[in-house]
Amino acid sequence: MSKKLKIENESSFFNTAIYGVFLIVAGLVLPALLIPLIKLTGYSEIVEEIAKALVVLFLILKLPNCKMQILAGIAFGFLFGLSENNFYLNQIFQLGDFSIFWQRFIWTVPMHIITVLVMVFAGMGRKWFLIFGLIAAIILHALFNGIVVEFLMYKRLG
Repeated sequence: MSKKLKIENESSFFNTAIYGVFLIVAGLVLPALLIPLIKLTGYSEIVEEIAKALVVLFLILKLPNCKMQILAGIAFGFLFGLSENNFYLNQIFQLGDFSIFWQRFIWTVPMHIITVLVMVFAGMGRKWFLIFGLIAAIILHALFNGIVVEFLMYKRLG
Protein backbone atom coordinates (compact mmCIF):
# COMPACT_ATOMS: atom_id res chain seq x y z
CA MET A 1 0.00 0.00 0.00
CA SER A 2 1.42 3.34 -0.97
CA LYS A 3 1.96 6.07 1.59
CA LYS A 4 -0.50 8.40 -0.18
CA LEU A 5 -3.27 5.75 -0.19
CA LYS A 6 -2.63 4.99 3.49
CA ILE A 7 -2.93 8.68 4.41
CA GLU A 8 -6.17 8.98 2.40
CA ASN A 9 -7.64 5.90 4.14
CA GLU A 10 -6.69 7.26 7.58
CA SER A 11 -8.14 10.64 6.67
CA SER A 12 -11.37 9.04 5.41
CA PHE A 13 -11.67 6.96 8.60
CA PHE A 14 -11.07 10.06 10.73
CA ASN A 15 -13.70 12.08 8.83
CA THR A 16 -16.21 9.24 9.12
CA ALA A 17 -15.54 9.00 12.86
CA ILE A 18 -16.06 12.75 13.25
CA TYR A 19 -19.37 12.53 11.35
CA GLY A 20 -20.35 9.64 13.64
CA VAL A 21 -19.69 11.69 16.76
CA PHE A 22 -21.70 14.61 15.38
CA LEU A 23 -24.56 12.24 14.49
CA ILE A 24 -24.66 10.83 18.01
CA VAL A 25 -24.64 14.29 19.55
CA ALA A 26 -27.28 15.53 17.09
CA GLY A 27 -29.53 12.55 17.80
CA LEU A 28 -29.33 13.03 21.55
CA VAL A 29 -29.37 16.85 21.76
CA LEU A 30 -31.51 18.00 18.82
CA PRO A 31 -34.90 17.14 20.40
CA ALA A 32 -34.06 19.32 23.41
CA LEU A 33 -32.99 22.21 21.20
CA LEU A 34 -36.22 21.99 19.20
CA ILE A 35 -38.62 22.17 22.18
CA PRO A 36 -38.88 26.01 22.26
CA LEU A 37 -39.42 26.19 18.50
CA ILE A 38 -42.08 23.47 18.63
CA LYS A 39 -43.86 25.24 21.49
CA LEU A 40 -43.69 28.51 19.55
CA THR A 41 -45.01 27.11 16.25
CA GLY A 42 -47.13 24.18 17.43
CA TYR A 43 -45.99 22.08 14.46
CA SER A 44 -43.71 19.34 15.76
CA GLU A 45 -43.86 17.45 12.45
CA ILE A 46 -42.52 20.33 10.40
CA VAL A 47 -39.91 21.54 12.90
CA GLU A 48 -38.53 18.07 13.66
CA GLU A 49 -38.43 16.90 10.06
CA ILE A 50 -36.69 20.05 8.81
CA ALA A 51 -34.08 19.65 11.57
CA LYS A 52 -33.60 15.98 10.69
CA ALA A 53 -33.35 16.86 6.98
CA LEU A 54 -30.49 19.24 7.78
CA VAL A 55 -28.67 16.44 9.61
CA VAL A 56 -29.28 14.12 6.66
CA LEU A 57 -27.97 16.74 4.21
CA PHE A 58 -24.93 17.95 6.13
CA LEU A 59 -23.84 14.77 7.93
CA ILE A 60 -25.39 11.52 6.73
CA LEU A 61 -25.15 12.09 2.98
CA LYS A 62 -21.48 13.08 3.42
CA LEU A 63 -20.60 9.54 4.51
CA PRO A 64 -18.59 7.60 1.90
CA ASN A 65 -21.04 4.86 0.87
CA CYS A 66 -24.71 3.90 0.84
CA LYS A 67 -24.40 1.23 3.53
CA MET A 68 -22.88 3.70 5.99
CA GLN A 69 -25.51 6.30 5.11
CA ILE A 70 -28.33 3.84 5.79
CA LEU A 71 -26.80 2.65 9.06
CA ALA A 72 -26.18 6.24 10.14
CA GLY A 73 -29.80 7.09 9.29
CA ILE A 74 -31.05 4.20 11.43
CA ALA A 75 -28.78 5.16 14.34
CA PHE A 76 -29.70 8.85 14.13
CA GLY A 77 -33.44 8.12 13.95
CA PHE A 78 -33.16 5.74 16.92
CA LEU A 79 -31.24 8.24 19.05
CA PHE A 80 -33.58 11.07 18.09
CA GLY A 81 -36.66 9.02 19.08
CA LEU A 82 -35.05 7.79 22.29
CA SER A 83 -34.01 11.28 23.30
CA GLU A 84 -37.43 12.73 22.47
CA ASN A 85 -39.11 10.08 24.65
CA ASN A 86 -36.92 11.01 27.59
CA PHE A 87 -38.26 14.56 27.47
CA TYR A 88 -41.78 13.22 27.99
CA LEU A 89 -40.81 11.33 31.16
CA ASN A 90 -41.80 14.26 33.41
CA GLN A 91 -45.30 14.34 31.93
CA ILE A 92 -45.53 10.54 32.16
CA PHE A 93 -44.58 10.57 35.85
CA GLN A 94 -47.21 13.24 36.47
CA LEU A 95 -49.83 10.95 34.92
CA GLY A 96 -48.58 8.10 37.10
CA ASP A 97 -48.61 5.55 34.27
CA PHE A 98 -45.10 4.53 33.21
CA SER A 99 -46.49 2.10 30.63
CA ILE A 100 -47.17 5.14 28.44
CA PHE A 101 -43.39 5.57 28.11
CA TRP A 102 -43.03 2.08 26.62
CA GLN A 103 -46.01 2.62 24.32
CA ARG A 104 -44.46 5.88 23.11
CA PHE A 105 -41.09 4.16 22.72
CA ILE A 106 -42.53 1.27 20.70
CA TRP A 107 -44.34 3.64 18.32
CA THR A 108 -42.23 6.79 18.09
CA VAL A 109 -38.72 5.39 17.76
CA PRO A 110 -39.54 3.37 14.60
CA MET A 111 -41.42 6.37 13.19
CA HIS A 112 -38.34 8.57 13.58
CA ILE A 113 -36.13 5.88 12.03
CA ILE A 114 -38.50 5.57 9.07
CA THR A 115 -38.78 9.32 8.45
CA VAL A 116 -34.99 9.69 8.52
CA LEU A 117 -34.57 6.76 6.13
CA VAL A 118 -37.16 8.23 3.76
CA MET A 119 -35.02 11.36 3.55
CA VAL A 120 -31.74 9.41 3.29
CA PHE A 121 -33.03 7.27 0.41
CA ALA A 122 -34.44 10.33 -1.35
CA GLY A 123 -31.14 12.19 -0.95
CA MET A 124 -29.09 9.24 -2.19
CA GLY A 125 -30.54 9.68 -5.67
CA ARG A 126 -29.71 13.34 -5.97
CA LYS A 127 -29.32 15.73 -3.11
CA TRP A 128 -32.14 17.95 -4.31
CA PHE A 129 -34.49 14.92 -4.11
CA LEU A 130 -34.16 15.37 -0.36
CA ILE A 131 -36.95 17.96 -0.57
CA PHE A 132 -39.34 15.20 -1.70
CA GLY A 133 -38.13 13.03 1.16
CA LEU A 134 -38.71 15.92 3.56
CA ILE A 135 -42.28 16.39 2.32
CA ALA A 136 -42.94 12.65 2.63
CA ALA A 137 -41.42 12.59 6.14
CA ILE A 138 -43.61 15.52 7.26
CA ILE A 139 -46.71 13.75 5.91
CA LEU A 140 -45.75 10.46 7.61
CA HIS A 141 -45.07 12.26 10.89
CA ALA A 142 -48.38 14.14 10.70
CA LEU A 143 -50.26 10.91 9.96
CA PHE A 144 -48.48 9.28 12.88
CA ASN A 145 -49.45 12.12 15.19
CA GLY A 146 -53.02 12.03 13.97
CA ILE A 147 -53.55 8.27 14.06
CA VAL A 148 -51.23 6.65 16.59
CA VAL A 149 -51.39 9.40 19.20
CA GLU A 150 -55.19 9.36 19.03
CA PHE A 151 -55.12 5.56 19.36
CA LEU A 152 -52.90 5.75 22.43
CA MET A 153 -55.11 8.43 23.99
CA TYR A 154 -58.28 6.44 23.22
CA LYS A 155 -56.74 3.30 24.67
CA ARG A 156 -55.71 5.18 27.82
CA LEU A 157 -59.08 6.89 28.27
CA GLY A 158 -61.24 3.95 27.10
